[in-house]
Amino acid sequence: MHSLPCWEAQFERTSSGFRPGRCTHDAAEKIFRSIRPQGKKKWVLDADIRGCFDNINHEYLLKQIGNFPARKLIKHWLKAGYVDNNTFHPTEAGTPQGGCISPLLANIALHGMETAVGVKYDYRGDSRGKRIVVRYADDFLILCETKEDAKEAKKEISQWLSVRGLSLSEEKTKIVHVTEGFDFLGWNFRHYKVSTKKTGYKLLIKPSKESVRAIKLRLKEVWLKNRGREVGAVIKEINPIIRGWANYHRKMVASETFKNLDSWMYWREQRYAKHKHPNKNSTWRKNKYFGRFDLKRGDNWVFGKKETGAYINKFSWFKIERHRLIPGLHCPDDPNPEVQQWFREKGARQSRDKNESWQKIAKNQKYVCPVCNESLFNGELTHVHHKIPKSMGGRDTYSNLVHVHLMCHQQIHHDTLL
Repeated sequence: MHSLPCWEAQFERTSSGFRPGRCTHDAAEKIFRSIRPQGKKKWVLDADIRGCFDNINHEYLLKQIGNFPARKLIKHWLKAGYVDNNTFHPTEAGTPQGGCISPLLANIALHGMETAVGVKYDYRGDSRGKRIVVRYADDFLILCETKEDAKEAKKEISQWLSVRGLSLSEEKTKIVHVTEGFDFLGWNFRHYKVSTKKTGYKLLIKPSKESVRAIKLRLKEVWLKNRGREVGAVIKEINPIIRGWANYHRKMVASETFKNLDSWMYWREQRYAKHKHPNKNSTWRKNKYFGRFDLKRGDNWVFGKKETGAYINKFSWFKIERHRLIPGLHCPDDPNPEVQQWFREKGARQSRDKNESWQKIAKNQKYVCPVCNESLFNGELTHVHHKIPKSMGGRDTYSNLVHVHLMCHQQIHHDTLL
């Protein structure tokens, strides 16, 4: 569940999680601008809230919600409890596990963090205080100028969280210098020594070692599960994984990581071919599975199925592109034409992460769901809907296809059945 307009108008600009038009890349870009080598903020309080969604104080949360019309319903959700092994357990704290409203309630509970640690802005919206907060849902950082101030910020934020029934995890919360580096949202942020800069350092944001390890493990499981299966099925399962991971990380310094992953994938492909055809030599297997499948690329070592032309994408094919930070307090609910135009352009940029057919359909409908009239990029899953059902002669043509949100798609077919 995304922010209601009444709360979206209040939320702080450093909060990026579960809000329309904002994402993890906004948080990363905010960090990048805040800890550049020429700046003063070199110390980071990398904070971790212990069981945030399980421990939020109900009374405090309901007080923050105030006289919202659905306040009683929200209270019932919070107090609903759960059943485990035929035993009912009441919930005295926390938000519903997996509940669609839980992210919004967490954002409401954590609202005001900027004020609590003294974050300040000038008339242009640029930070002018000694501290900066960057938060994505319950993950947050406090960027400071000195180690002593970072320690003080930890004390202040701990006291602020206690009122909400929350506390920091001492094991996972740490204070680090930017030259040591830190992980956040799947990336590693670090100052590297260089001789070409006046400051002597350069800030790089790369996919974290844990992210790389996780994607290798996921792909390895797919390869092992599909050993001996028809190659077309393997390609169909692997490509969405590569596309999703590469699109997430291509906004950072990821070229070297992408090349390394391509090399790792090459050996997985060779293993697959050798296991499937143990009695054939390497030349035969190369001719069977490798070739120049994409004529636009001068790459003769693409793995695929020559009978159909299907092939596995390479990580390095995904172009590195800098993310554009959402300006100030911009939100999709703002009727200002300039703000609306900014989000339309953002939608067009985001569509480049999809395949060509998806992009063409989305462009035809101006990147807006025709059912709810909200952006296709509000974080919800999307489905392809046939305007004229195939059962009534509808065809898979661009003029008959439209993208709709998952819930909107269900609503369309529910109304049709009535």
